[in-house]
This record gives sequence, structure tokens and C-alpha cells, in this order.
Amino acid sequence: MANKAKIGFLDFNDEREHVLKETFPNAQALKKNVVRTLERVGGMEIVDPAKSFSGFDKMVWRVKIARKQAKILAEADIDGLILHYGLWASPRLARIATQIILREKKKKNRSIPILVLTNLAPEQPGMVGGMAAAGGLDQLGVANIRIWSRNIANDPEKLKQVVTFARLAQDRAKISSSAEEVVERLHGQIYGEIGGRSIQIVTAEADPLQWAKIFGVDTQPIDQLEIIRRANEMISWRDGVNGEITEIRDKRINKAFNFLTENVESVNYEDRFTEDKLKYQLACYYATQDIIAENDLDFIGIKCQPELSEYHVTQCLTQAFSNDSRGPAGEKKEIVVCACEDDKDAALTQQIMYLLTGRPTMFADFRYLDPERNILYLVNCGAHTPWFATRSSRIEDNLAKIKLDKQVFFYAACGATVNFDAAAGPVTGARLARKNGRYWMNIVPGELVERPADAVLTTPGWPHAFMKFRVPVEQLFREHPCNHMQLVAGDYAAGLAEVCEKLGIGYKVQDKNLEYEKVI
Repeated sequence: MANKAKIGFLDFNDEREHVLKETFPNAQALKKNVVRTLERVGGMEIVDPAKSFSGFDKMVWRVKIARKQAKILAEADIDGLILHYGLWASPRLARIATQIILREKKKKNRSIPILVLTNLAPEQPGMVGGMAAAGGLDQLGVANIRIWSRNIANDPEKLKQVVTFARLAQDRAKISSSAEEVVERLHGQIYGEIGGRSIQIVTAEADPLQWAKIFGVDTQPIDQLEIIRRANEMISWRDGVNGEITEIRDKRINKAFNFLTENVESVNYEDRFTEDKLKYQLACYYATQDIIAENDLDFIGIKCQPELSEYHVTQCLTQAFSNDSRGPAGEKKEIVVCACEDDKDAALTQQIMYLLTGRPTMFADFRYLDPERNILYLVNCGAHTPWFATRSSRIEDNLAKIKLDKQVFFYAACGATVNFDAAAGPVTGARLARKNGRYWMNIVPGELVERPADAVLTTPGWPHAFMKFRVPVEQLFREHPCNHMQLVAGDYAAGLAEVCEKLGIGYKVQDKNLEYEKVI
């Protein structure tokens, strides 16, 4: 049983005794069919407190029975809870039972997903009872998933949804301690706000007091010209910045330049993109790493646009390699999340992903939708994390898929772009945002796929990732909260939802197999 999800099961009936007596035999037969089907399909152990009762009290039909059965489930350490409605039943019974179970879970700093399973039959208002109970939980801010079925034994689609729920419950239980560790580690961390609001992207802003209160994160503002000051202490120019480099005083720059140019697929110098420009970008990268170390920063964002991208050099290499576990000289290093355009909620999303998984994360633009194939083009203006090129622990494997190309006309100062298509494989996309001032996270499980043969042309030279997801494109477009999405490799929807539960913020998982949300 250890490898199965432990799912509690409560079956409800009417509080009126004459209705209970009339409906009891059929209701018990319906429940037996549901439980037998769920146990037969595998993957879950149904924990049924009714086994400890006899007669009518096998169903939850009175407050005292709701309390007793709920306490049995609370002590059973269940992973998830199914509230079953074959007919109308008092909605308060579900709320009372659920609150008892959640209270016990809270003492252990745990939460559980809840499924309201209703029987769709014209002769009995099971859907009415289930919808009323679910609405009662909504009033308390208790997230719940709703599934209806005419006969679960002959309904493979709905049965698959229940199995998915059980897997979610098990995953949430397994990752609960890791999610708690994420919250613990977040508290006391420092975000380096290097520059401020970029090109007037209002969704990149955040309230530092709100961050401190909800996430325990402090914000340290740093002028982005500090990057330039330090970089120009590492090099000397003839005829001023962006002229010709006459001296390099920091050995890290030449080492990284040689390693990169020897290991990438190609370096395509053109016009303003020169060897000196590439070295200037590397100087900015190491200047930023020094700023991070000297200020004890845990994660950062860089404004870049327009001052650096117009008059100095784009910061694409800094973003790309900060988010990787290897530096541009091939050196092993700690990942330090770095968000483009100083997008604070993007950086915080990536930091949560990193703390949860220990894996590199990616920052990307929500660029183009292919409705026919449900593919989202995720593009960045110059930097995706190199690890995603092949998902290899060998930086040489990843760099071999990368071209360093000239930045496009948007950015007058120019610089190298890290140009590649992300390798195929499962990913979880996410984004923290605020709706009417309240934080929530949009969670988008899916997979990256190879570039379609007839892919439309976006911006040549920019890195791309092609993501298939599990809801219609119209829904994703309608509900995603901004222009940026963050990625981590693997399926971590359950883990991110659990982190949100522990932080006390809302979330929505965009998955047609089991779409669920919690509104705060």
C-alpha cells in the first residue's frame, strides 16, 4: 500500500430521516460501485471510515456522524479526500467534516486536495448536493476539484480524472516537506533589484513590503550603472566605451572568451557585434557576479533596457549564465536566478522553482500561439539558460547547440544573443502575479517539443522554446497574467501548488486532465 495514494472517502445523505430511509439502499449500492471501481483501477487505497459504523450511520447524514467519520480520516494521515454525492445532502455536513480534517492537517503543516464527486442521475439531485457543498468550501477559501459522472465504472474519461486526482494527492504529500523547506529558505533572502522598471513594464514591479510580509524576502536596490563601473575597471578602451579594448585586467574575461568561442556552435560577428563587444558582455557578467557576492544577494533582476542596451551592451550573457550551474568559462558555480528587465515576480517565480527542484530555470516571453497544434512559442530577446539546449550536465554539450549571434536593431548598443532551440522534454511553466493586489500563481504543466517543420518566423537570432500545454490556447492567453513565463524541467505542478498553499496565496493549474485552483 506504500506506493498508493491514501484517499479518504465520505459518502453523504439527507439529514431528514425519512429521506435517508427511502434512499439508503440505492445510495449504498452506488457508493459500493464507485469504491470498487476506484480500487480496481489501482494507484489508490480508499480509506473508508464507514467500515467502523453500522446501519444508517455508514453514511454521513447527521452532524455527529460527520464529526466521527472526519476524525477517523484525520487520524489516518490521508493524502486526499473525496466527498461523494449520490443525492442531495446537507452542504454543512461536508464543510464540518472537511474543517475537522484540515485542522488536523494544519497541525502537521500539511494540506490535502479535495475532490467533490457527484453522481449525475435525473432521478436524484446528486449534482445539486455536490455543487452546494463545493460552494460552501469556496466560501471558506478551501480549494476543491469537481468531477461528475453518470457511472464511474463505465466512464473512462472521468475515471482518469479521479486517478489523476489521486496522483496529485500523493505527489502533494510527498513534496510537502520540500515545499515547506522552500518557504523556510525564502524567508530572509535578498533580491538584488539592479536598475528598476524596464521599458515601463508595470507587471515587472512589486511592492517590497508585500514581498517582505508574504515571502519574507528583502529587496536591495542597486543602480545598474554599478555593473558598468565595475566592468570598466576590468578593461581599458581606446576612444571611450564601445571603441577598441586596449587592455584586459581581469583574467576571467579572456578565459571565458576562449572557452565560449571554442565550444559554441558558432560566433557570428557582424557590424557592431565584435570580439570586443563580446568581451565587454563577459566583463559585465563577472562584474554582476562580484556584486552578487559582495552584497550577499540570493537572486537578482537587471533592468538593461534602455540605458545599457542603448549605450553600453545588452546583458544577455549575464542572464543566461547566472541561471545556469556552469559559467561562461565552463566553471562550476551556484545558480543565481537572474530575471530579464528586472521582472521581480518573474525572478521570485524562478527562485521558488529553483529552491523546490535544484534545477536551472528559464525566463521567456509569451511570444506566439499556434492554435491548431496548441503550441506556445516562448522566446527571449537574447538569453535562454544554456542548460536547456540539451539538458546535459556537460556545459560543452549545451554550448555545442548554441550560436552567439548579433543582437537585433531594437538594441542600439548591440551584443551577443544566446541563440538555440530548447531541447524537448517535460516542463512546468509558472508565473507569480497579483490580481487586485492579491498574489496568485498561474501553473502551466506541459512539454517542450522540437521546432515544428513549418514554424512561423519570429525574431531571427533569438532563443526559442516550443511548448505544448494541456488547455486550449484561448484559455491560456486569457488567463496568463503577463507577457513573461518561467520554466523548470519536469512536472512540478503539485509542488508549486503546495508551496502556494503554505505561503497562503492563490493558484491555478492549467490542466484539462485535472484543472484546479485556489482563490484567495
